[in-house]
Amino acid sequence: MEWFVTAPDGRTLAVEDAGDRAGRPVMVHVGTPGGRRLYGRRTMADAERRRLRLIGYDRPGYGGSTSQPGRSMADCAGDVRAICAALGITSLSMWGLSGGGPHVLACAALLPDLVTAATALASLAPYDAEGLDWLSGFSPEAVEEVRLMLADPAASRASFGQEREAMLAPSPAQVALDMRARAPDVDLALAAGTRPCRSAKVSGWPRTSPAPRPGSSTAKGTPSGNRT
Repeated sequence: MEWFVTAPDGRTLAVEDAGDRAGRPVMVHVGTPGGRRLYGRRTMADAERRRLRLIGYDRPGYGGSTSQPGRSMADCAGDVRAICAALGITSLSMWGLSGGGPHVLACAALLPDLVTAATALASLAPYDAEGLDWLSGFSPEAVEEVRLMLADPAASRASFGQEREAMLAPSPAQVALDMRARAPDVDLALAAGTRPCRSAKVSGWPRTSPAPRPGSSTAKGTPSGNRT
């Protein structure tokens, strides 16, 4: 089921509500630039067997959710609270991966009355963490994207826009295969699922790259992270 929730400041949040609607709610904070629609048939069948209600949403500037210029990482907690209130959820578990990791950690820290359990997988770390080579293990393309975002936010946004158009042209299955050619271990279903979030806009995409603090600015293309 699809919901459109109004945030306290009037923004729209696009939400996917799936699995066992009477089951235990689990919110998924997807990686960058994933959208809310990442549930394949096997995932749904498994969730229903386990009596899990799966909830995902487009972060601001992704898919059907309104942009939020200047947002901080911590701002996601307010969005999550609004979504839970609209869906009648008083407590839930959540997990996040990659770019979604800092979001799940922010929610765990800022919503202790709501979040009962949280897991972050392959989460981004603070960009300025002591002794950390933040770009270690990145592909050459990803390193260039990060450097461009830090050096020239306007050029970075234009580059993401061009990549968005290129990814919208082929089918989702072909996009997934192209991604696997660059990253052999990528999950094809997950890769294909990133496409819908780009169909409306790409303004949320640059937000979850490197990260000093939750007060960093979206509008300036400043990196984000998991410090709350």
